[in-house]
Amino acid sequence: ETKIGPEQIQELEKRRVIRLALSLRQRIQKYVDGDLSRAESEWKDEAKRLVEVRYGEQILNTVGKVYKLAATQCIGSWTDKNKAKFEAYGMQIGAMQEAAKNAKEMEEDNVGGDEDKLPSYLEIMWNVTVIDITSTLSEVVMKMLSDRSVDRDVLKKRAAAVLALGEIFEHQKCSNPDGKQKSVRTMYQSAAKAAMEKTINKTKEEEEGHEVV
Repeated sequence: ETKIGPEQIQELEKRRVIRLALSLRQRIQKYVDGDLSRAESEWKDEAKRLVEVRYGEQILNTVGKVYKLAATQCIGSWTDKNKAKFEAYGMQIGAMQEAAKNAKEMEEDNVGGDEDKLPSYLEIMWNVTVIDITSTLSEVVMKMLSDRSVDRDVLKKRAAAVLALGEIFEHQKCSNPDGKQKSVRTMYQSAAKAAMEKTINKTKEEEEGHEVV
């Protein structure tokens, strides 16, 4: 049996960051080369496609915000850099606190089955996703913007490109919010409703069974 230790996990994460940094560099290359309109047009088309995926709006908007905050830390004013750093830190800490809170509530709640706890499971999953997005993508952007193989002017253009990309991703909204696309809050409510309906139906079945007996 092959066991993956901390060193292997760290190496895998390092490779993941490098792979994502190379992908991001390729995505913004047209903008860096000066073809701003074409780059932004392609990003908008991509955002329109991604946002229509179920829960794509929440994830895409979060990715966009992280891109903007990371880029601002590189090319913003002293005040903007510190503000962005604080906000990015707040996003991650907030998600950690919410995940821990939900986990504790689930542990203390001994009433009901797994269906009753589904909303809490989903909320924990979402907060873990936010933690991963904020930590990983921040590292990806910083990795790309600390590339010593290019001059400072190129790095500034890359940062400006990431900022523009983040702006598009953060504000892209689903064209059919009342259809398949749901907010995370609605997702929790739907899960809670389904769990409640199942419990009610189960209770009714048990009551009808007693009446028959």
